[in-house]
Amino acid sequence: MISFSSSLFLIASCIIREPKKVFVLQTLENVVLSVSSFVLGSYAGISTLLIAAVKNALVAAGKFSFGLMVIFCVVLAAVGLYVNNRGLIGLIPIVATVSLTVCNYYTKDILAIKWSLLANIAMWSVYGFLIYDFALGTMQIITGIITFVSIRRTEKAIREKKYLNK
Repeated sequence: MISFSSSLFLIASCIIREPKKVFVLQTLENVVLSVSSFVLGSYAGISTLLIAAVKNALVAAGKFSFGLMVIFCVVLAAVGLYVNNRGLIGLIPIVATVSLTVCNYYTKDILAIKWSLLANIAMWSVYGFLIYDFALGTMQIITGIITFVSIRRTEKAIREKKYLNK
């Protein structure tokens, strides 16, 4: 039920077209999903999600610099590896969150943000099934489909806008 609740924030973040709101909703999703990881005993998941929540809040506030990106990547990797109690499976949240952190710095337009979210969603879906959090895995798949549809609609809207501006 907790994973389902977090997925609602994620779905909302994947549908909207305003980058700042995407990261506010991502912050909320990370906080709620960290509770699910706690209940399931995945300490790598908890640590990466809470650090990601802080990072997303900084991105939403427009205060995420290159230096902070590097610091967050190092901290995410170090803490995630230190508390990893799931072996190779525990590396998935670390890789997912570090890669999204890099994307958060370099991607500025909404399409690039959504594509990076889709890649992240795929990793979290695999992770959910591997730790037997079937609600998380299933909701991530559903969210991935919704995100892909949202990407296609955003691309169409951009093409139509460019056509109208010619």
